[in-house]
Amino acid sequence: MIVFLCSPDDISARWFVASLRHDHGIAAQIITPQELVYAPDMEHRLDGIDTFSSVTLKSHGMLDSSSITGVVNRLEFLPDAHLARVSATDRAYIQQELLAIWSSWISALPCPVINRPTAISVTGPLFHPAIWHQHAAAAGLPTAPMLYDVDLPDPVPPVPVHSVIVCRDQCHSPTVPPDLFGACCDLARYVGFDMLEVMFGQGPEGAVFSLASPVPDLSRAEPGLLAQVAQIFQEGAP
Repeated sequence: MIVFLCSPDDISARWFVASLRHDHGIAAQIITPQELVYAPDMEHRLDGIDTFSSVTLKSHGMLDSSSITGVVNRLEFLPDAHLARVSATDRAYIQQELLAIWSSWISALPCPVINRPTAISVTGPLFHPAIWHQHAAAAGLPTAPMLYDVDLPDPVPPVPVHSVIVCRDQCHSPTVPPDLFGACCDLARYVGFDMLEVMFGQGPEGAVFSLASPVPDLSRAEPGLLAQVAQIFQEGAP
């Protein structure tokens, strides 16, 4: 089974999952961060290069590492409402433990995982807009001048009007000029995301980088992205 890890209000992921089922016969399910964190039972064993994990979910029953054949990680947070009565010091510690265990669980799965977590974030690398801007320029994307000053409010990036979704060195967009695709792939590769949405505003001489997100708006997905994701999981590429 293919698992999409995403928030319960991630409408575009629900559309994408329905399209994978209908158009490509992919058995896919959405699992929310609430289902993971509030799971009544979870086992995660690491033994050298061998790993085994299982989690019992109220909505899906038991899932183990052999039954999950692919993951699209769109988690932006791990819920902590159940920690409201815990002291601030203990709550911070528990939050870090939750991040560690679920990041390890996702990362250790032997199946293809699109956007694996990092040590500091369940979604992958987290960057300030200034760092995104710097990385975009280094990747060769056109950028607008942006002045960051500790004594001034952060500058506002160009309003996004076009976007491209990068998935494992392939770009999907009906509006972004194809001559920007190579640099978009370089940006995704450099920051370590399998899937990344790169957004552009309109500058005096054409498209300029606006912002990037590891949680693309999949309602903008073209048939080519659906087909690519289906192929990734059908082939089982790591």
